[in-house]
Amino acid sequence: MLMLVMALPATLKAQDNKPLKVSGTVLDATSSETMPGVNISIKGTQTGTVTDISGKFSIDALKGSVLVFSFIGYETTELIIDSKTSLNVRLKPTIESLEEVVVIGYGITTRKEVTGSIATVKAEDFNKGAYSSPMGLLQGKVAGLSITRPNGADPQAGYQILLRGTNTLTSGQGPLIIVDGVSGVDLKNVSFEEVESIDVLKDGAAAAIYGTRGSNGVIIITTKRAKTGASKVEYSAYMTVQVAPRGVENLTASQFKEAIEKYAPEKAGSLYGAETDWFKEVTRSMPFSQKHNLAISGGNENFSHRTVIFADKSEGLLKDNESNKYLLKTNINQKALGGILTLDYNLSYGMRNYKPANYDLFYQAFIRNPTSPVYDPENEYTGGYTLISGMDYYNPVAMLNERTRNGKTDDAGANIRATLKINNNLNWVNMASIEKSDWEELSYRTKYYPSRLGSNGEAEVSNGRSSDVQYESTINYTESFNKHNFQALAGYSFEEVEANNSYIINSGFDTDLYGPHNIGAGIALGEGTASMGSYKGKSRLISFFGRAMYNYDERYLAAISLRREGSSRFGDNHKWGWFPSASFGWRINQEDFMQSVSWVSDLKLRVGYGVTGNQDIGNYRSLLLMGRAGKFFYNGEWINTYQPASNPNPDLKWENKSEINAGIDFAVLKNRLGGSLDIYYRKSTDLLYTYNVSVPPYLFNELFTNVGTISNRGIELTLRGVPVKRGEFEWTSILTFSRNSNILEKFSNEEFTDKSYDLGWIGGAIGVNSQKIREGESLGTFYGPVWIGLDELGRDLFKNANPVGLVNPEDWEVIGNAYPDFTLGWSNFLKYGDWDFSFALRASIGGDVLNTYRLYYENWGTFGLNNVTLTQFENPKFVGNARYSSKYVEDATFVKLDNISIGYNLPVNNKYVTNLRLYATAQDVLTITGYKGLDPEVNLGGLTPGIEYLSYYPRTTVLTLGLNVSF
Repeated sequence: MLMLVMALPATLKAQDNKPLKVSGTVLDATSSETMPGVNISIKGTQTGTVTDISGKFSIDALKGSVLVFSFIGYETTELIIDSKTSLNVRLKPTIESLEEVVVIGYGITTRKEVTGSIATVKAEDFNKGAYSSPMGLLQGKVAGLSITRPNGADPQAGYQILLRGTNTLTSGQGPLIIVDGVSGVDLKNVSFEEVESIDVLKDGAAAAIYGTRGSNGVIIITTKRAKTGASKVEYSAYMTVQVAPRGVENLTASQFKEAIEKYAPEKAGSLYGAETDWFKEVTRSMPFSQKHNLAISGGNENFSHRTVIFADKSEGLLKDNESNKYLLKTNINQKALGGILTLDYNLSYGMRNYKPANYDLFYQAFIRNPTSPVYDPENEYTGGYTLISGMDYYNPVAMLNERTRNGKTDDAGANIRATLKINNNLNWVNMASIEKSDWEELSYRTKYYPSRLGSNGEAEVSNGRSSDVQYESTINYTESFNKHNFQALAGYSFEEVEANNSYIINSGFDTDLYGPHNIGAGIALGEGTASMGSYKGKSRLISFFGRAMYNYDERYLAAISLRREGSSRFGDNHKWGWFPSASFGWRINQEDFMQSVSWVSDLKLRVGYGVTGNQDIGNYRSLLLMGRAGKFFYNGEWINTYQPASNPNPDLKWENKSEINAGIDFAVLKNRLGGSLDIYYRKSTDLLYTYNVSVPPYLFNELFTNVGTISNRGIELTLRGVPVKRGEFEWTSILTFSRNSNILEKFSNEEFTDKSYDLGWIGGAIGVNSQKIREGESLGTFYGPVWIGLDELGRDLFKNANPVGLVNPEDWEVIGNAYPDFTLGWSNFLKYGDWDFSFALRASIGGDVLNTYRLYYENWGTFGLNNVTLTQFENPKFVGNARYSSKYVEDATFVKLDNISIGYNLPVNNKYVTNLRLYATAQDVLTITGYKGLDPEVNLGGLTPGIEYLSYYPRTTVLTLGLNVSF
């Protein structure tokens, strides 16, 4: 017995030394995709293995030993072996890896070789949650890139995108969007779940390779592609509700009654006894949406595929407003001719069924008397709805119920990219693409629709179709010898866009039974009072381009490009233009004198100059167009006559934007902290605008021509770091800062001498222009009377008032500007074990917004028939009428908590399931602002930015529960 006891410890020790068979799967921590080829070793030994094509591994290791997982571009991970023998290991991409791939125009490079201002956002840094467009993933992530959604919670609403300010007066202001090498793709046909990375080409040097389409920057979206590996199924589901709807605040029925009794007793006849919340009458209490994404992928080195099915059913806050979207996409990658030919096929189809929102319903719900009942059963003329007479004053419930509106869009796309490897240094790439879209909208207003009473119903049918055909051919050459590295590109591009549409409106139907499906039955068509029209347009863009990139010893970098481009949209004398660029870089950390500075991981100076253009204007603007001028009676019949509708302008040419950018990229403390700083100056010349001209000598009283000049200058800063990394806990933080200054330098010449134009019309009872564009000043500048307070009688007091208390227009002053002084973004990602938590904030400091609801309805003038703003009830001293002034131009500063998310990766020990993740997200959570209107983040595009108009869609907070699972 004693010998047995003495032998027991040795037996146990021998058992402890028995190797364990440890197996598992290695996954990308961002995409949850399996990772083949990962090196796995036992620390301190020569024993190791690699993951197979499915990302799986198996290794014998002693309990207590350390497994080391390493892969290029990913952080090395170490795990101590305990009794657990089945592992799921997640490798995280390294912070700002110098070998990180960056997508540039017509190619790729590495971050260390970039000489232009390019921001790359990977999946791990995307905003969390469910989005109607990939642009939601990018909001607040890139310095200098403004992404807003002025139309709030409308499921059909898109994002407004502005990069480095406004560079044009009349042409398109949004950046060029490219998805997997194809431009012009509708982002509504891209599943946000399938986006792998987004690269933003910000400066002229980076964007000049795209010529006339790159003036406002370029956003390149790369989606998940076919990859070699075992068959894999990925499924994501998102369940979303909208809560806390935010509209413009007016008076409740009880407040309305109190206000009548206190401040307007003479309007007691406007009290009808009901308590109606008109906002609630036209909105859903908790709109529900769901999104599902199913991806099937796999293949070998010679043939791989990825097929995606995406479904999105979204309810809007407004009743009868919804969007249903279904997408099907497949990507096939095939090698042929012994591997020297690679074929990449893409097929996609998207179908959207939707019910558009009528934004006027929210305006009518605001002004409607809350003591008025919704229904009046005795009123047969209105269909049983309450009718109160007033100018543009309608029952919003009747507007909602007595109109049907449906839309449908079918989009189909196909492209193929063939890459022929001529030799190890030379590739020839050809890409052909076609995108087609067909849409139709049907609308019917019944005989009880408030603004159509007496018309016996009104039907409208509109439809259209478009096609976009593209072909590109490029030759790519690379060469490296000694310390010299060279890349060259030469290419040709062709694009033809064609679109047509038509519509018909008819009224006077015998019955509402058929809706818009018997439109010829209306009597207005026979009486000549119906309306119809059609249009067709086509444009072509042809380009030749080239680029050369060189670096010596990965230390001295240079890139030049040149594009020659012709567009059918310009005049005969200027259809073609040249667009050059040059940029240079110096990686200081590679110099000998920096080798002893161990805490500097990367330090690079960049400078670049580039010229781009803007051809985003309508077709045929350079031509003499004719339009109908009336009829005359001749030979017993009425004959149409025609007259000029535009002036010919053979000298119509490109808007040109030249830009210089200087920047520095850096990383320190073993890449724990990195970032970039950019300073830029961009100048846009030959700006297009429509000027008034005399007839004669001109044929028409307006001329679309090149005159103006706009400049933008600014600074951008991006910082990314890991403040804490200890054990299983890691905190990553990203901070962005940007400031832009905009000046209209020139708007006149010898012929067009006016240096100022009035814009920003505020109609109705106000009847003034709120803004001016003036040489030497920024766009978006508000002009008006300066409000200094109220007199003892509760009437407005103005600076420089005339004897009747008003201010003459020539004495108006600058009272605000729409553009912010600077913007900030702060994103944070915290991870502990299998848990993760993230939140993102944005701030806009400075800038002004014209609050038109206060302007029109912060007074007692129309009270009784109309409701008023809650601010008038809270501060009732003002007794005057509505007059435009600085009183209603408010500070637009805000801080927003855009996104907060928590997720958990469930440990999986199943041969069928490789990944399982649950998470919850809240979007548009909180806004901190002094602004008294709906939302200080309003439209900043166009020539009249910074105005919150009466027509709007409310904001909501979006709560999402999500599931990601891979098999």
